[in-house]
Amino acid sequence: MLKLLRRMAVSFSLYSRIPMPRFAWDAEDMKYSMLFFPLVGFVIGGAVLGINCIPGVPELPLSVRSAVTVLIPILITGGFHLDGFMDTEDALRSYQSKEKKLEIMKDPHTGAFAVIGLAACLLAMSAATGTILTYGSRWTWGVLGLIYAAGRAYGGISALLLPGAKKDGMLAEETRGEKRNLLTVLLLWLALATVMMIAADTWAGIAVTVCFLLCMVRYGRMTKREFGGVTGDTTGYFITCSETAACIVLALVVWLSRRG
Repeated sequence: MLKLLRRMAVSFSLYSRIPMPRFAWDAEDMKYSMLFFPLVGFVIGGAVLGINCIPGVPELPLSVRSAVTVLIPILITGGFHLDGFMDTEDALRSYQSKEKKLEIMKDPHTGAFAVIGLAACLLAMSAATGTILTYGSRWTWGVLGLIYAAGRAYGGISALLLPGAKKDGMLAEETRGEKRNLLTVLLLWLALATVMMIAADTWAGIAVTVCFLLCMVRYGRMTKREFGGVTGDTTGYFITCSETAACIVLALVVWLSRRG
C-alpha cells in the first residue's frame, strides 16, 4: 500500500500542480509513475463538472464559463502537455529530417508555429466547450470531464505500445517498468472512463471513443514517419490533439441531437 501511495504521489507531482508529500524518488518510483496518470484526468474532469454545476455558474456569460472550463486543465497541470504539443508543432513544421526534428523538440526556444498551433487549439477547444455547455445536459458535461481521463489513458497506452524514438529521456524512464502490468492498469482506467462516458450519454460516449481510437491510429503512423517513434513531447502532442478532437466530436453530437 505504501508503494502505491508513493507512486500515486509521484504521478501527481509529475503530471499536475496538486501539492503532494515530498520525499526522495527512486528509479522504481519513476518506472511506475504512469499507474495513476489517468487519475489526474479524473481529477480534472471532476473539477470541470463540479465548477459548472455550482449554483449560479450556469447563469454566467457563456464566454466566461467556456474560458474557465478550458483553463481548468491548464491550471491543474501547469500546461505540462501543452509544452510537448508546442515543441512537436515546431518540429513538424520544420520539414527537416527525423534527427533534426528530434533536436528541434529539445530546443528551449518557442517558434511561431508552436504559438499558432496553441492558439488554434485553444480557440477550437473554447468553441467546442461553449457548444457543449450551451446545448448539453449535465450528463453531457460529465462526458466532457471524462475526456481528460480517457485522453491520459490513451496517451499512456500509446507510450507503452508504440516504439520509442529515443532510449533516454523522461518517457523512456517512465516506460521501463513491467510494461504488462502498466498496460493492464492503464487499460482498466480506460475501461472505467469509457463505461462512465457511455453510461452518461450512450451515443456521445461511443462517438468520443471512436474519435480517440482514430486519433491513436493516426498518431502511431505520424510519429513513425516523422520521428521514428514516440517521445515525451509527442505524447503531450497526442493528449492535447486527441482531447481537442474529442471535444469537437462531442460538441457536434450535442449540436446535432439538439437540432434533431
